[in-house]
Amino acid sequence: MANQVWLAYIGAIGGLVGALAGIGGLVLAILAFRRTGQLKALDMRLELRRCYRLLRSDAEGIAAFLKGAKGQYLQALANMGNYQSSAKQQWLTEWGADFVHAEAFAKQVASFEMRAQSNSQAQLEAQLNAVQDLQHQLGAIASKYGAAHS
Repeated sequence: MANQVWLAYIGAIGGLVGALAGIGGLVLAILAFRRTGQLKALDMRLELRRCYRLLRSDAEGIAAFLKGAKGQYLQALANMGNYQSSAKQQWLTEWGADFVHAEAFAKQVASFEMRAQSNSQAQLEAQLNAVQDLQHQLGAIASKYGAAHS
């Protein structure tokens, strides 16, 4: 009978060690989960900053790009002898509208506020999507005149 008493104590101690190990594992899992969230937010902040810097540099150069495209287009028309064509007038009208749009776009990008430090992951994702949308809009304008500029 004495063996059965010690066996109960050993079982209780083993159960207590298992419970403490389970609680410790739970605490470590919660800490790892929080750390993963912090790392994800940091990655999103870094990606947002990278995309924003790229967008700003592209937006600052879009006016010069469009002016260069216009000059090359007019030079090509002059070389072909179509300088006084109605296609030129239509192209210049579209170019003027796109140039005004690009200048407004550049001002919008310059005034874009990045508050990446205080934002939650959802807000960071929304800002990242907004910056990427602006990049696509800028790319559409640039690709439209890329053939004339190359």
